[in-house]
Formats: sequence, structure tokens, C-alpha cells
Amino acid sequence: MKKYSIGLDIGTNSVGWAVVDDNHRVIKRRMNVQGNTHHSSVKKNFWGVRLFEEGKTAQDTRLKRTTRRRYTRRNNRLRYLQAIFQEEMQGIDQNFFYRLDESFKVIEEKEYSKYPIFATLEEEVDYHKKFPTIYHLRKALADDNTKYDLRLVYLAIAHILKYRGHFLIEGDLEAENSSVLETFKLFLEEYNDLFQQQADKTYVNYLKFSNHIEDILTSTLSKTKKTEQSLTLYPSEKRNGKLMQFLKLIVGLQGDAKNIFEDLEESYKLQFSKEDFDEDLEELLSLVGDEYAELFDKARNVYKAIELSRIISTSDTKTGAKLSSSMIEKYENHQEDLARFKQFCKQKLEKEYYAIFSDETQAGYAGYINNSSKVNQEAFYKYIKGKIAKIEGSEEFLDKIEREVFLLKQRSFHNGIIPHQIHLSELRAIIANQGQYYAFLLDNQEKLETLLTFRIPYFVGPLANGGSDFSWLVRKESGSITPYNFYDKVNKSESAVNFIEKMTNFDTYLPKEKVLPKHSLIYEKYMVLNELTKVTYIDDRGRELNFSGEDKERIFEELFKKERRVTKNKLEAYLQQELQVETAQIKSGIDKQFNASFGTYHDLIKTGITATFLDDEENEEVLEDIIKVLTLFKNREMAKEQLDKLNLPFSKETMKKLARRHYTGWARFSQKLLTGIRDRNTHKTIMDFLMEDDGSPRHPNRNLMQLINDSRLSFKEEIESCQEIADDKVIEDLVQDLAGSPAIKRGITQSIKVVDELISIMGYPPQRIIIEMARENQITSEGKKKSARRKKKIETGLKELGSQLLSEYPVSNEALNKDKLFLYYLQNGKDMYTGESLDIGRLNEYDIDHIIPQSYVTDNSIENRVLVTQKGNRGKSDDVPSREVVTSQKANWQRLLKVGLLGERKFDNLTKAERGGLNEGDKARFINRQLVETRQITKNVAQLLHHRYNHAEQSDVEVVTIKSALTSQFRKTYEFYKVREVNDYHHAHDAYLACVVANTLLKVYPNLTSDLVYGQYRKVKLKGDNKATQEKIRYSNLMKFFGEVNKEDYQYGDKWNQEDITRVKKVMNSRQMNIVKKVEIGSGEFYDSTIYKKDESDKLIPVKRGLNTKKYGGYKKSQSLYFAVITHGKNIKRKTEVISINRMDKGLFELNSTKFLENKGYVNPKLIKILPINTLFEESNGVRRLITGADELQKGNQFIVSNSILKFLYLAKRYENLSKEEREVFIESLDIVHELIERVIEFYETYVKPGDKSVGVLLREAYKNQKNSLEQLSKDVINLLTITRMGTSANIEFLGVKIPQKRYRRQLNNVINSVMIFQSITGLYETRYKLGE
Repeated sequence: MKKYSIGLDIGTNSVGWAVVDDNHRVIKRRMNVQGNTHHSSVKKNFWGVRLFEEGKTAQDTRLKRTTRRRYTRRNNRLRYLQAIFQEEMQGIDQNFFYRLDESFKVIEEKEYSKYPIFATLEEEVDYHKKFPTIYHLRKALADDNTKYDLRLVYLAIAHILKYRGHFLIEGDLEAENSSVLETFKLFLEEYNDLFQQQADKTYVNYLKFSNHIEDILTSTLSKTKKTEQSLTLYPSEKRNGKLMQFLKLIVGLQGDAKNIFEDLEESYKLQFSKEDFDEDLEELLSLVGDEYAELFDKARNVYKAIELSRIISTSDTKTGAKLSSSMIEKYENHQEDLARFKQFCKQKLEKEYYAIFSDETQAGYAGYINNSSKVNQEAFYKYIKGKIAKIEGSEEFLDKIEREVFLLKQRSFHNGIIPHQIHLSELRAIIANQGQYYAFLLDNQEKLETLLTFRIPYFVGPLANGGSDFSWLVRKESGSITPYNFYDKVNKSESAVNFIEKMTNFDTYLPKEKVLPKHSLIYEKYMVLNELTKVTYIDDRGRELNFSGEDKERIFEELFKKERRVTKNKLEAYLQQELQVETAQIKSGIDKQFNASFGTYHDLIKTGITATFLDDEENEEVLEDIIKVLTLFKNREMAKEQLDKLNLPFSKETMKKLARRHYTGWARFSQKLLTGIRDRNTHKTIMDFLMEDDGSPRHPNRNLMQLINDSRLSFKEEIESCQEIADDKVIEDLVQDLAGSPAIKRGITQSIKVVDELISIMGYPPQRIIIEMARENQITSEGKKKSARRKKKIETGLKELGSQLLSEYPVSNEALNKDKLFLYYLQNGKDMYTGESLDIGRLNEYDIDHIIPQSYVTDNSIENRVLVTQKGNRGKSDDVPSREVVTSQKANWQRLLKVGLLGERKFDNLTKAERGGLNEGDKARFINRQLVETRQITKNVAQLLHHRYNHAEQSDVEVVTIKSALTSQFRKTYEFYKVREVNDYHHAHDAYLACVVANTLLKVYPNLTSDLVYGQYRKVKLKGDNKATQEKIRYSNLMKFFGEVNKEDYQYGDKWNQEDITRVKKVMNSRQMNIVKKVEIGSGEFYDSTIYKKDESDKLIPVKRGLNTKKYGGYKKSQSLYFAVITHGKNIKRKTEVISINRMDKGLFELNSTKFLENKGYVNPKLIKILPINTLFEESNGVRRLITGADELQKGNQFIVSNSILKFLYLAKRYENLSKEEREVFIESLDIVHELIERVIEFYETYVKPGDKSVGVLLREAYKNQKNSLEQLSKDVINLLTITRMGTSANIEFLGVKIPQKRYRRQLNNVINSVMIFQSITGLYETRYKLGE
């Protein structure tokens, strides 16, 4: 049997694959074609691409599901309320609830009166005069003990239950959770503990609490003045110091965490009122440490208390409805201010009056009131200030805007901070007054209060009655669950246990083991020790040493257990004082402070748990249980219940403090990985080695990754023995068990199915399966965040440097996404190697140089790149900048380092020549980094494939993991250019080249088997004492593999030769490739969830069955699940048609398709075939289309270009970062633009819109008249490929000319005379049907 390899390029929305023999040839075979066409067989190359929709995270679905549940539960509360009122209401108004239910209908469609409350015009008018808002009614009922109409009582209570407030405060409202004074006191205590407390528990500059703070924070001053006056109470604090940032946050302004945490490299803005504050805080805590979470939480409590005091700011001290009274005053103030403001605008802004008060598209009053989704209070204030700022008489309005009390609305974003207890007090007041006249209110008071106060505990989850993957509920008994019987029906404790199991992830190394909480004492100790292993220091004899096991134990016990944050200075002081190292200097491994801390230990000490208890190894298990409970349960009551089950020997006060503490986040590893598995020879665990890894002449101090991958230890083997996979699991379940995002998991699943089919076709297993995995895509918002952070970084740095560069050459956030421009500002406009000034207008002429050469490492980060006039200025091309360069420029680099424009790593690499430059060990490490895949997700995939295609009796299939950097280097060396926008071929090309590179590497360097092949341990033993040296030499030899084309000096046999490269080039130029888009039966949403306003057309979909879209609006886009080929009509005149089946129609269609079609008006209908989404069709002229939507087709052909065009496009894509030489090549190749345009036109007129000449005319005219810059031209030629790209059509602009692209709308039946092509997952199997036949 001929040996072959399968290459896989696994991405988030594609899998490239290739079947390659030992001579780098792609396997070819003639494959049979099934169906009713003249094609009986076709010759196919065994390579291709599987395309599919990227797997989405659950966030969007979860948000919609949560919103849907919230509305459903709100409606259920109103139904329960109606049931309580039903009997009494029947005697007063039998149709009252019916009228309310149909109140949304247009008048002509109402069955009952058009007046929903009282059914008569006179009563309705009188009601609205007495009670302009619902809060007027609520206040009247709460304060007045006279009898009110029962319908009004219902309306008030219904409003309370509908908008019942938040549940963040447990129990009753008390001073400590709602008072500005008490919440600020708690915040200040936490602030002092974190920032003013010393190691001996004494305080420096302790900030004393002042009662005056409440007067300032609740005053009507502007927010800025509040912060300034608050700061005067603490004269020792700086105007832009730590406390000031928290004061800004507390009053609702934006604070900068950079001024709180000086070690942050960039400005980091936070604001409590922002919707994404929680995400911002989570990101910040990941940088500075979770021990600050409680401080921010307590500061936020002060902010909420201030906002609550503003909302409940009534002057009526006797009312029983403070919230409603405050809302009424807000309403009255709004009316008074509006009247005065209108009068002012009529007199002073007559021409602007319409725009302010009538135009809803503007951010004026009309937009603020009627278009609030787009015009919030901030936008409204900004708009009005812009209109009136310089007009005489506007001072009153500007003052109110500054104090944020101008034209406030009753319904606003800030109402979200109102706790449910406020509404409960008004409900009780209403029941007390009206219960005198309606006894059923008093009889049902407990039920009414339950409707307001009850919510399903999050740890109980959905109330699904079993069988759901998203439910973990445990019932006590069957039957309907209501707010009244919840605890009779639901087993709360067992549901909570299931919740724990459901929410805990699995270890990436030991997939059957649950991970530890992020704040586990075991995990935090691991983090500390793993970081401590990297630290080196200079001793009194000038030697650079690692810490011994004894040193590390003492440092851990005497520093990390006593200091919440251990800094470099504290560690050096400890070395001098305790370890007697007089000239102690930390050399490497720590910047200013340790990232890790033993924070949980300090937290537990604060609760009252003694150090003796914490240090006792026998208590380790119970302490881990405590932290798991505090991580899982943010509900104090439930946390207390779970803690009580542990039978802890603590005081009531300690238990209370424990229940109040909550942790977030999970670690990556399990307890078993860190402390459970032992090395066979030494019997030590990973944690044991991290604490003590002594040796001679220097302690190895291996970190976790090094310990796992060290062939002299058995950890790797032990781990893999724990990764056995059950044979009875289906592919989807296997992949689901892997750690990783849904996006990458979908690619893994498709890869396994591709390999299964290829092995089936080949008839026997491959010699190797070679995996190259793409990095997961970054979130789209990251680009915006990056540019904003870049702008702030250069603003701050250049200001500290005293540079006027930004004043001379202002720049936008967006522009800083261009690396050359960003580097220009980072370098203060100077060449990094010569110090010469650079011309900002000539950036394209300058080079970007890699400090560590690309021949050693593929590092394209800003930290490894500099902007220079020419690369030759660095000195030797295969080393770091020369000593001469360092000597002349070091002072400049140090200035940039000091102000944060240069990072520590970048500075170290720039000055490496002072320390001898790149040595052989450095080079070997860089090569190893390129060579060996370290991502756990890739290792998991390799392990999965290894298990699937190897058996205990024989292990013949080698599963090889290879980094994409290797194929990228190979592409670059031999000019195999990749431009993703051209077509989808590059995925298969990458899979093929992965085979070529991996097979050659393993042939030339068989010792690499232990690094590249899953499950292989080093067979070749390194002898003698110089194992490290041999290891260095082994990797150093690899450097030549990535060098120039000349390979004569290799030490091992045949590698590359001209024949090999010629063969690879021939394969890469092969045109036949199997591109397969995954077909799917749709699922999910019924339609695009946006409800559009009423429309005279019939295009909208009803919100509910029977509702006329011309009166009630509807949804615009139904979601097609699949398509059906049907025939209909009388025998002689029968027609074939393709129709879309959406989610709303699916049930009826599948129940009885004939009846469904007859109801749609079809005569004698017959179902012929079900077509999934993305079914492929081919017309007689070769045009391919994919059927994708209810009335839409998409392009299905692939665009092919010559190598010369591909090279030009490659340069155009990288134009901004081209070197001088590359730019010259690009300019010399500009004639290719004409060739490209003609090729695009030819493709367009053949496959996109056959016979349509209009686009060709526009493109030729645009090229003929073009006067664009080279930069714009480079962007436009890439954008031009949108026309030819497989998939949907989109309008583009090319060289200043708009090129319209019509989508294939309402053309489903154009495929009737086409050939349907059903492809297997690889496309090697095909079935073709002519649809009309």
C-alpha cells in the first residue's frame, strides 16, 4: 500500500485538507458521480476546503433568552394578579380585563369599548386629569385611606408588580446597604486596608471618615464640584491620585484606573453608569488582581446610594410613597422647565425651534422624548448646550444641565438602581388603605407580596421538566410550579448541588477532572510558585542565581502570607534582611511586582479564620470547599446554607463575614494535576517541584509547562493515560468535552468527519495526520479598543517627554491602527537606530525592522518592531542591533522607556548586543518556539485523533502538530503567496504545505518525532552531563531549515532539491479543488427579532397570527429553515417550483405537506425534494449558485488568478508595511492592475452576472481616470475582489467610482433548469440531479 499523509488546516469557519504522498504529490482519482445527468465520473484531486458558518458563543442567544423569560414572567405575574382580583372585579366590571388585554389594538378591531379603563369617555378623561401619570395614582392610593375604584387599585398594583425593581439588596433596606453615609464608610474602610495599611497592620495616612461627605455627595452641586469638595476632606490626597479616581466614579464621572494602579501601561477608563462597566472591570481585575474587586463593589454601592437618594428626593416627608412622590415632583419640574425653555427658544432660537421640539432625528427634545433608544440624556444635554451656550439668558438652563436635573424623565436608565423593597413599601401602604374596603386584598396580602418579592434563584435554573441540556432542576413533586408553591415543588439544595456540577469546567490536561476556583488557595499558591521559579537575583559574588527550595518556602511563608502584594522592592529588602544577601538585586522574572498573590489567604484572615487553621494541611479540603461555595453562590442566603453544611468550627461573626464574600472565575487546572499525580521516580507532585527543584550548579526551577514536557519526568505520560477517550462517544460529544470556544470546536468536528471520509475512500489509514490550527478570531470591538488605547498611550508618553509632536501632527484613533504611524509616534518621530528625524509625509518610504530577526522567530508584535530609514542601520542582519547602535541610541531608548513609549521587553531586546547579542541558546529557543505547538486545544485535538485512528494492538498513524509559522516561512521563502480575499483555495494550500513541511522536517530530523508527533517520547537518549548543550545544538541545526534556498550545507541526507520545489509549485498551481459549503437544515429564530412600524406593503410578517401588519407592524425577515421542490397544477400544465419553509410554517408543513400547500393556493401539489440551506446548483454555462435565503441565491464559483496577479495582490494587501525593496517591486508591477481588472470583468460576465456589461464599463472608466494615491489603490484592488468572492453580493467603491452589486433576489425558481449537486463532506462523492427532470 502506498503511504500517504492527511494535512488539516483547522479554522473557525473552514477546514482545509489535503491527501499527499511521500513525494509531495496530491493523490488523484477518478470518482463516480451518481444521479440523472450525463456525468458518470470525474477526475479529482484529493484536496479541498470544507466551509461552514462560524460557531457562535452563547452570549447573544442567552441575552435574548433572558429577555424573553423576563417578559414571560412579568406577564405571568399579571395573570396571577388578575386571578386574585377576578372574583371581586366580576361584580364591578366584567369586561375590564378583556379591555386591558386588547388595549394595544386599533379602535376598529376592538371587541369591547375603545376606552380601556372605564369604558366611557367622560370617566377616562376625568381619570387622566386626576392622575396624569401612574405615579400620581400610586401616591394617592398609598396616602389616602378613602375608598377608590377597584379598577384603579388594580392598575396601581399591576404597575408595581410589572416594574418591581432589582434584587441586589437582600433582606430589608438598611443603612449599610442604602445610606450614602454608611456605604461610603464601608468603602473608606476597604480603601484604607488596601492602600494605607502596612505589613505590620498599622496604617500610613489613615483616611478618617467624615459625616460631611453625605452633605456634599447628595447636594445639587455639579459632579465635578462634588469631587473637588469631597477631596478637601482629605488634604493628604492628591488631586489626581487614587482617592480622587474613586470619588469621580462615585459621583458618576469617568475615572482612570492608571492613576490608581501605576503599573498599568496605558490609561484605563471606567464609569459606573456605562452598560459595559462589568466587562471593563473584569478586564481590569485580570491585570491588577481580584483582591480589588470588593473595593470597586463598595465604591459602586456608594454611587447607587447617591443615585437612589436623587430618585427618592421628595420634599413630602409624610408620604407613604416616597418613590411615587419623587416621580411626581420630577414630572412637575419637567413641565415647568419645558414651558420656560420653549418660551426661551421662541424668543432666542426661533429658527432652531422646529429642530429642537419636532425633529425626532435630531438630539433635541423631540428625539430625547420620542427616540430615546438613540438619544439619551447625555446626547440631549450636549445638543442643547451646543445650541444655547453663548446666548444671553441661558444660564438657568445651563446650570441645570451641569447639575443633571434639567427635563428629567420619569422612566430612565437610572431607575434600574431602585431596589424592590421601595416598591414593596408602597404596595403595603396601598393594601393597608384599600384593604378596609376590599377584604380580599388583606386575605391575599401574602400572595401579593410574594408576586413582588419572589424570583427563581439562579442556582435552580430553568424550570424545564427534565430532558433539557440547559436544566438541572430537582423536583420534590410533579405539577405546575408557581411563586406560591415553589419551595414545595422544588428541591432547592439538590438543585444547588447540580448547579455546582453544571457550572464547573473540566481541566484542559485532565478532561475528567473539574478545575479549581480561580481563588482556590491551592491554585493561588501554584500561581505564586510558578512565577517565583522565573525570578533570578545577583548574589554578593556577582552570580545570577535562582532561588532554592528553602528560599522559596521562606519567601512564600514570610512574604506572600504577610503581604497581599509583593513588589520587587519588598523582595530585594527581604533578601537583604532575612537571607543576608547584602547587594541583593533582582535580575529577571519580575518587573515591579508579582502578578500573582496569595490574596484569598488574607481575605480569610480578615473574616476571623486563624492563620493556624489556614496553615494546617488537614484543613486543605474544607478550605477548598469553602472557596468553591463562595465562587458559585453570590446569594448570601444560599452561600450561608451551603457553608452550614460543612460544619465549620467558626464563630457566628466569621460565618456571617464568609457568606458576604463572593469570588468570581475559575482556574485552568484541577487539584489532581497540581497535587494529585506524582512522578514515578521522585514521587513528587508538580506543586512539590515548583516549591523545590534544586540542582547543581544551578537550580533548574522548571515551571509547570517545563515539568509536564520534561522527558525525564513521567508527568506527560501520566497525563496522557488520564486522557483515554470512551470508544462509544460520538464525535460531537468528544469535541464538546474539549476546552475551547464554540467557534474552534465546530472546525474540529468538521475535521474529524473529513478524515473519516478520506480514510474510507483510501481504504486504509494514513501514515500521518498533520494538523495546523488557526488562532481564534479576536472580537470585532478589539480593534476600536486597541486604537483608543494606542492614542492614550502616545498622548501620555509624549506629554511626559515634553514633545510637541502631537500638536504639530494631530492624529485620530482610527489612523493609529496603521503600525508605521503608531511606531512613528512611539519613537517620537525618530529613527530607532540612528536618532534621525523621520518625515511623517514619507512613512511609506521607511522600513519596519524586526529586532529579533524573523529567521529566528515570527513575532510581528509592536514589541519586536521598529521604524527605521533602512534596515542596514542595525548592523548584522542575523542578529539584534549592533553594540555601536546601542551605544549611540541607548540614552534615547531609556527616555522612551521611562515615559512608557517603550516596553521593558523591547528595551531588553534592543540592548541585547551589550550582553553579547543572540547566542546559540537564544536562537535555539526561538526556533523551538516556532516549531513546537504549545496550545492545549491543539494538543487535545491531536490526542482525540490519535485515539480515534490508533488501537491498543497497533499504533501506526502518527498525529503531527505543526505551527502555522512554519508554513508561513516556507511560503515566504518560495513565494507561494496567500491572499485570503482571492478565493478559498488557501485553506487547502495550507493543509498541503503543512504536509510538505512536516514530512520533510521528520525526514531530515527524525529526532523531532518527540516534539511533533503526539504520544511519542524521546527515543534518542541524550548522554552525559551536557544534555542542555546537546538540546541547544539539536534545535540550532534547524535554523538552516528556515534559511535561503541553498541547502547544500545540511548535515543530513536529502532535503529540498529543485525537483521537490518544482513538484510543489506544480501542485500549488493545480486548478481543480473540492470546495464544499456545509448544507444545513436551519434552526433557531423564527425571524429577525426587530419589530418594524406598520407598513402599507405586505412584506412584513405578523407579530402574532391574525394581526394585520398594515395596522400593527411586524417582522421583516423570516428565517428559512430549508427549501422544498414541489410540482403543482393540472397534469398537462404541471409546474416545478422551489419554495422556502420558515420556522413558523415548519410544523404545519411537516405534519401534512399536501394540505399545507393546498392552503397556500397550489393545485394538486406534490413534494419532490427537500433542499437544505447552501444546496449547490450548476447551470449549463458553468455558473454556480447556492440557495441561502427565502428569496436569495449566492455566488458559488471560485475566482482564479495568475501567480503574477497573486504576487501583486499580496504586496497590495501589505502595502503599509512594505520595505523599500518591496515597494519598488509593487510600483514596477502597477501595469498588473489592468490585467486584474480585465480578469475580474471576465469572471463577472461569465459567472456573476452573465452577459451584464455595465460593471465592466464602470471598472474600465474608473481605471482610466484614476488619480488615487498608491495607498488608496492598494486598498481598492483588494476591495475589488468583493465582486468575485463566493457568497453574497455587496456594493463597492473602486478608485472613487461606486460599483453597484445587486443581490440575487426573488430568483429561487431560476434554478429549476439547473443541476443540483449534492456533495459529501469532502466533495469527492457527488450526486447530480437535473431539477426539471
